Amino acid sequence: MQKVLPELYEGHAPITLHNAFHDALEALEEWEDGNEEPLVAVEGCNVLISRIFAHMSACTDLLPLRTRDVLEIIIDKGSFRASGGSLYADGAKLVMPLCVERLTRSLLHPTSSAVQLRNAGVEA
Repeated sequence: MQKVLPELYEGHAPITLHNAFHDALEALEEWEDGNEEPLVAVEGCNVLISRIFAHMSACTDLLPLRTRDVLEIIIDKGSFRASGGSLYADGAKLVMPLCVERLTRSLLHPTSSAVQLRNAGVEA
């Protein structure tokens, strides 16, 4: 299997991963209950957002303000600040449980369109 996500170098991620993380946050924000887990394009390949978050959970780079703003919309602003979250790793660790929760809900209560796609053998 081809490695899509570039490796971190001593805790630092290339800009490709920074952008993928931001895109994954926006996809998480738009993820509706019952729908399958969103995908984000990284270097021409579609990657599950949970995979991006897991990959960035060891990233020691500082979150830029635009990414922090999206993260604060998803996570309660007070709890985000209380966590001292200023690194990509902090943000990733806060949103990974949300991914698990939404994925569990989508598996337990899929929308009719997701069921139709699965039955037709089509990947979203």
